[in-house]
Amino acid sequence: MNHPVGVVISSFAKIGNGCNIKQNVTIGAKYPDTANPEYPTVGNHVLVGAGSVIIGNITVGDYATIGAGSIVLKDVPAGATVTGVWK
Repeated sequence: MNHPVGVVISSFAKIGNGCNIKQNVTIGAKYPDTANPEYPTVGNHVLVGAGSVIIGNITVGDYATIGAGSIVLKDVPAGATVTGVWK
């Protein structure tokens, strides 16, 4: 992490190798206080831009790019670039 300030990552989220996670990113659970919480999986060599949020049972494929300030609510294919609200 080049800019680890304000980064929140669930202890149950899976983060691949070689990821670049910028500042103020949240990678967390959906329904954390229930019997069946959902956690994200981030593939290898993913760039997660500043201020982005990845929540729930989401898979971000290898070599994907999440633009700054994005909200990711569904799977991101490998190699894809997403921005804004991805749902």
